Amino acid sequence: MSVLKWLKQDSLILGIILGTIIPVPFALLFASLLRLIQYNLHFLGRVRDADILLLGIAINLVVMRFYFVKFKFENTGKGILILTVIMILLFFFFLKSSNFAFPF
Repeated sequence: MSVLKWLKQDSLILGIILGTIIPVPFALLFASLLRLIQYNLHFLGRVRDADILLLGIAINLVVMRFYFVKFKFENTGKGILILTVIMILLFFFFLKSSNFAFPF
């Protein structure tokens, strides 16, 4: 089964898997861009790394809308939505006031 065919199915498990995998590369991308801006332009010095994680989690909402509107896959969208809400709640309970820092 090809990857594109696997991504075009209506499954709650697929939504949970996508909701888990997608924020990681985007959070790393946003953190790298933040570091470049902070070091080269001396701008955005007060932005914390924990806030960048929240921005990476927000990408799930774009993917969720894509599955709801374009493909009309409700179960996949629900899986992404459930995991996104759980991740946002965990963020506000554990990371909002922490000094989390990326190693780079």
